[in-house]
Amino acid sequence: MNEFVDSLLIRVEQAEQAVRRAVEQQDEYAAEVHGADLANLRRLAAEHGVPVDAPEEG
Repeated sequence: MNEFVDSLLIRVEQAEQAVRRAVEQQDEYAAEVHGADLANLRRLAAEHGVPVDAPEEG
């Protein structure tokens, strides 16, 4: 994989973790902010044909 793909996949995982932490801490604002970041990263991945796991159903 190239550096862009590696970096993107790492950022997606970090954003997923941040959303999970915010939800566990019942921090709705942080969950929303990190969720928006995650959505943008998933959109970027899709635009570049980078497969990422499907979003978890909550």
